[in-house]
Amino acid sequence: MDNYVANVIPHLQQWWPVLITLAYLVGLVFAVVSGVQAVNQKHRFNRATAVWTFWAAVLLLNLPALMDSLALTVFNQTSEQSLSYTPPASPGSVYIQFAVYGIATVGVIGIARGICLLRDTPGQAMNFSRGIVHLFGGIIAVNLVTFLRGIGATIGGDVQTYIAKIIG
Repeated sequence: MDNYVANVIPHLQQWWPVLITLAYLVGLVFAVVSGVQAVNQKHRFNRATAVWTFWAAVLLLNLPALMDSLALTVFNQTSEQSLSYTPPASPGSVYIQFAVYGIATVGVIGIARGICLLRDTPGQAMNFSRGIVHLFGGIIAVNLVTFLRGIGATIGGDVQTYIAKIIG
């Protein structure tokens, strides 16, 4: 079973550039939509929507820089360092690496989802809090190893020992 999981890991890593490219494309679409909303004379009340859509477009077009700035702010390391995790040599290290990469992939999707939720803030005010939760949840998911090490260092004792054994 280790061989199957080890064969999936490189394919899972190849999805990150695809997800970032999709974020670029969605960002371009949002930029065009915000431009159309801004110059549309029929619907003058859509100015706030146009501003939020433009803001989401800028963030999606700069997704790697956004991920790095949030990761440096919260965890003091770049997201590229987090996405290149290699676990210590142990019998279950392949499964741990697979789980970390899977969670990081979901984190990248969560960041893009959070930005899209923030875009819909003028229409539904509660999307702002949902968007912020997705954004920071995605950052924690991308930086899972650093987050767990921080939890272990904060709590200490047996928790820190177990986390060190599992993730290194």
